[in-house]
Amino acid sequence: MAPFSGKEIAKIQEMMDKLSITEVLYRYCRGIDRMDRELVLSCWHTDGTADYGALFSGLGSGFVNWVWPIHERMERTQHNITNILIEVNQDKAITEAYWLVYLRSSENQGLIDIIGGGRYVDQFERIDGVWKIRHRQCIFDWDRVDKVTPHFGDETVIKPNNPENTTIRGFRGQKDYSYQVGFLAKIL
Repeated sequence: MAPFSGKEIAKIQEMMDKLSITEVLYRYCRGIDRMDRELVLSCWHTDGTADYGALFSGLGSGFVNWVWPIHERMERTQHNITNILIEVNQDKAITEAYWLVYLRSSENQGLIDIIGGGRYVDQFERIDGVWKIRHRQCIFDWDRVDKVTPHFGDETVIKPNNPENTTIRGFRGQKDYSYQVGFLAKIL
């Protein structure tokens, strides 16, 4: 078998870079939903910035400090990343990733779901071999707020096949099932 050509090695490196960057985007979602502050902070360079328009603009760590008490009051959160496009140029990269967020709150008007979608246009930088966010620009495309009615676990919505079986629900932090079975994210 012939050794890889320079072009092939460059292509492999580009794929590895894109995978590393994608993992940062996923790590952000996991960290914020599991209320794992260290994991979320590991996504930004120490002096990295975040611009969420009128909601927040400043250091990435400042964004985490600002959003944390808001998310702590939520009953559930779920952040999803899709349609990830990445342009790598040596030790810098630009990404566009679609985000969908589901937030459940019981404050003020009773139980409500806040649902929204948009895009993160992130500038990444690799320092000492590690990709992190240098700057995040959050773009809001749509959102809505709905009063919550019974969930699908309620017999009036879907009749359960095994009502004696306990439904596993997600928790924030170390009580979540994923931590109980030993899933531990490595912080770079």
